[in-house]
Amino acid sequence: MAAPLLQVTVLVVGIALDETYVNRTTVLTGAIATHMHIFVAGEAGILVALYTDTGLLVGAYGLYSYVIDGYVGNWFRLLAYFVYSPLAVFLVILTAGPTLFGIEPLVVPAIVLAGYANRQFREYLSPREPYYFGPDSQDAFEAILETESGTGAVAAESSEPQPDPFDEPGIDGGSEFEPPGAEPAAAPDSSERGILPEFMRQL
Repeated sequence: MAAPLLQVTVLVVGIALDETYVNRTTVLTGAIATHMHIFVAGEAGILVALYTDTGLLVGAYGLYSYVIDGYVGNWFRLLAYFVYSPLAVFLVILTAGPTLFGIEPLVVPAIVLAGYANRQFREYLSPREPYYFGPDSQDAFEAILETESGTGAVAAESSEPQPDPFDEPGIDGGSEFEPPGAEPAAAPDSSERGILPEFMRQL
C-alpha cells in the first residue's frame, strides 16, 4: 500500500511544482513513479522499461527548462501532454503487469486511451488550458531575459550608498540622510509560476 501512495505523491508533486495538470516537470515525476513501480515489481517488460528510460531523459530536459523558465518545443509539449501526463503514467503502471514474450500488450492501448482522454479534457476546459510550458516561443523567452536584465541594470545604476543617519546636517541646513528607496519591482513579463525558478534565480 505504501508504494502506490508514494507514486501518487510523486505525481502530485510534479503537478504542484508548476501549479498545472501537465507542465515541464510532470514528465520527470511520471518517469520516477514508473521507475518506482519497476523497483517494487522487481522486473519490467520492454515497453515499460523503454517508456521509463525515455521519460527520465526527456524529463531531465523539462526540469532544466523549468528551473531557467525556458522555452520548450512542440515535441516536448506533445510528449508531456499525450504520453507522459499523470493519467498516462497511472494507466501505464496499472497495465504494466501482464507480459507476452517480454512485452506488455496493454501499455500502448493505455497510452492511447490517456491521450484521447486528455484531448477531451482540453476541449472541455477550453478556452482554459490544463497545461503550462512557460514562454510560448524562443523569442518570448529572450524578450523576458532582456526585460529582466534591463530592470536589474536600472536598479543597479539608481542605487546609492546610504549615508550614516547620525551625520550632522549639511551646510544648507538640510539633512544629509535620505530614506532608502523602494525595492525594484519584478519584471512584468516574467512567466515564473513555481517557487523553484524564483529561488534558483536568487541564488
